[in-house]
Amino acid sequence: MKIVKGRLISVDNKNRKFGSAKNYISIQVEDSNGRNERCLLFTKAEIARAEERAEKNIEDLTKKNFFTKLFD
Repeated sequence: MKIVKGRLISVDNKNRKFGSAKNYISIQVEDSNGRNERCLLFTKAEIARAEERAEKNIEDLTKKNFFTKLFD
């Protein structure tokens, strides 16, 4: 599986504890300066909550410019 920054990937929760999620949504991110790359894990509910927040606050969303879209 190719890992790409910004792509949501479902991963199984290995060594799962009682009551924890069966799987997570994994995403590779980095700081705006291109450093400090890391992997974050979210539950489906956390992703849904973030999507709802984005829908309610569209004025705060980041936007890609023409060149970013072209080379992304």
